[in-house]
Amino acid sequence: MPYFTKNYPVKYLIQVCLIAAIFCACKSSTSSPPVSDSTVVAVSNQADSLIGLYKGDFDGKKIYITINYAKNNHLAGYNVLNGLRRNVSGSYKIVDNGFDVTLSEPGDHPYDGKFTIHFSVNDRKGNGKWTPLNNSSLKAKTFDLAKVSLTGGNGISFEYDYPLAGDHRDILFAKDGSCTLNYYEMHSDSTFAQQMITVRGNWEQKGDSVLVTWEKRNDITLPATIYSIQFEGEGDERFLTGVESTDSIRYWTGP
Repeated sequence: MPYFTKNYPVKYLIQVCLIAAIFCACKSSTSSPPVSDSTVVAVSNQADSLIGLYKGDFDGKKIYITINYAKNNHLAGYNVLNGLRRNVSGSYKIVDNGFDVTLSEPGDHPYDGKFTIHFSVNDRKGNGKWTPLNNSSLKAKTFDLAKVSLTGGNGISFEYDYPLAGDHRDILFAKDGSCTLNYYEMHSDSTFAQQMITVRGNWEQKGDSVLVTWEKRNDITLPATIYSIQFEGEGDERFLTGVESTDSIRYWTGP
């Protein structure tokens, strides 16, 4: 009689095999599946939806927050409030109904602070709180944001009341159809006049261009009257970055 069948009856060998099979099955069912490339891509695509321009009310004043980078839990962009542009950077966390975002200004300006915002995926809106970084005389403020969509079904829409700035100049297209251009006249390649010139007019959008009718002036050469709208991104995530005149002068979002 063979050694195993003599010392270990068959019924015991069967029991051992069954126990081993059950153990292996349990271990296999409880182990975590490997993270696939498609899972990583899905999370990355979710973060891409944060990129864009947001507009909101900040203590009775308009604030614009632009997010132009969102990857690997890191965010970067800038905000514009009262004509002051401040860079922001921070992080995001994906939660069940959207994103929890933290954005901080550099901290070298007395009015710099930290934004904590919750963005909802469904309605493209956000609400948050701003707290000062270094100024104890300032109070925390709450605010709401809405993502600005500049690619509607009827063509390209243009965001008015947004400050656009160029080299020694800035331009504002107001909601009421008025337009204001401030600039310092260039004397040479490196020198500009000390006196600022202000020109006013009316504007309207035609497709992907803004047409301006300036007030009549005899003391200056009137500025260009056609400005092409500049965007970044694609589809519903496309957002305004500025305008460029027919004489190749570029105005960017923020001063």
